Amino acid sequence: MVLVANHSTAVTIAGKDYLYFGGTNYLGLAHRQEIIEAVDRAFEAFGFSAGASRLTSGEHEILLSLEQEQAKFANAERSVVLPAGFLSNQVVVDALDDVVDIWVMSKNAHSSIQSALRLSRKPIITSDLDVDTTHFRQRFDLPSEYTLGIFAEPIDPLMGRLVNMQQLMKIVSPRDYLILDEAHSFGTLGARGVGALEQFAMLPSDKLVRTGTFSKALGAYGGFVLGSGDTIDLIKQRSSAYKGSTALPPPVCAAAREGLRVLINDHRTTIDLLKSNIAWLNERLAALKIAGFVPAQSPIFYLPNSPPIAKARELLFERGIYLPTISSYFGDFCEIGLRWTIQAGHSESQMSRLVDTIKECL
Repeated sequence: MVLVANHSTAVTIAGKDYLYFGGTNYLGLAHRQEIIEAVDRAFEAFGFSAGASRLTSGEHEILLSLEQEQAKFANAERSVVLPAGFLSNQVVVDALDDVVDIWVMSKNAHSSIQSALRLSRKPIITSDLDVDTTHFRQRFDLPSEYTLGIFAEPIDPLMGRLVNMQQLMKIVSPRDYLILDEAHSFGTLGARGVGALEQFAMLPSDKLVRTGTFSKALGAYGGFVLGSGDTIDLIKQRSSAYKGSTALPPPVCAAAREGLRVLINDHRTTIDLLKSNIAWLNERLAALKIAGFVPAQSPIFYLPNSPPIAKARELLFERGIYLPTISSYFGDFCEIGLRWTIQAGHSESQMSRLVDTIKECL
């Protein structure tokens, strides 16, 4: 499907308007007036492109202030902003490949993690990180002195479930690096939207690294890494992806910075409203008693595949409700059911249309 217009909770396809439950504009910030005005001001001051790498003349004050404000909000020592979210895991592997002995990732890790690790010179272990963690080092015959670099995603991008952090931490020793890909969790988890650190009551450490993107909850674009000063310095010294990339354009940085400021200063219409919508939709879906339904813990909702669900997928579009197909992302390792996302801006009447159509198919 090709969109010709996107208005957050509604899209236009081939001249027809559809109620939209897709994408990752979780807080609705991509369409906030404050963000649009911040982009306009940055465009007037800088033009669109940074026009150079950060090692030459690509460094600009909006980018630096975004890093400072994000690090403070996220309770991190430092932040580094990147020109794309896909690069955030790559620069971490570039930085730590010399100090990590073995890399570890989940079986269904995001392609940005898999792509980054394919360029590593070190061995890679693939495992169910938050399920089968008993005697992990013994099972893979890992010497106790080995340093592991463990990639995990706090929110499963297919079904939206949260990682079992208690199980995951059984793998992690004081010498290991834990890299949390917070693409979906930054801005959506925790009371303030800080992410996994807040959700799981974790403490910052020199070996905790958080990666992510501004293109989801903050409604902008670009990647980031949150970590210790030493880790960020290693990225800047060792990562060719960091050194060789044109800096994130000033208007895009301005959008991310303003989105962060809105999240910090306006919980009521952002994180609070998103959580309220998730709770409301969970309650309505639970009342339908759908086999296999598990209440969502994030903005991602999932119903296991079945004949009624397959029927719902077709009927929803006929009724003017668009849930994008995601089989290209997950079809290689599982059967795709009905998956959609919720935003802070969805109204109860919009969510009711979705639930009522699903109910009709059941």
